[in-house]
Amino acid sequence: MSKPIRDFMTPMPHTIGKEIKVGKTKAMMAEHNCHHLPVLNGGHLVGIVSDTDVRTLKKIADSDSFKVEDIMTEDPEVVSPQKDVFQVAMLMHQKRIGSVIVSASDESPWGIFTATDALKYLTQEKNPSLKRV
Repeated sequence: MSKPIRDFMTPMPHTIGKEIKVGKTKAMMAEHNCHHLPVLNGGHLVGIVSDTDVRTLKKIADSDSFKVEDIMTEDPEVVSPQKDVFQVAMLMHQKRIGSVIVSASDESPWGIFTATDALKYLTQEKNPSLKRV
C-alpha cells in the first residue's frame, strides 16, 4: 500500500534567502533546530543548504562572510506530495542526499523530508506502537 510523503514530511520548513550570510545561517539552524534550509530567491526555490555545507565552510577563515549562494546545492531534488515514502527514501539513498523538498502545487517548497524523517518512518514500520514525533 502506498504511503504518501506528505504524511511523513516536515510541513512548511524554514527557508532562507540566497543573499544571507553564512553566519546568520548557522544561527538560524541552531534557533530552529534544523539541518537543512531550502534556499529561495524572489520566492522561488533555487537551492538547499545543509549543516554539512556550513560546517565544511567553517574550516575557512572568515567563513561567516560568505553568502548562502556560495555554498548551497543548486537544483535540489523536488518530489510531489503524493510520491510514496519508500520510493523517496530509495531516491535519497541512490543519490546520497540527506533531504528532498516536497513541492506545493506551484512548485514552491511546501515541506521537507530528511534522512531523519526516513529513519522515523522505518522504525515505526518495524514497531507500529511507536508514536510519530
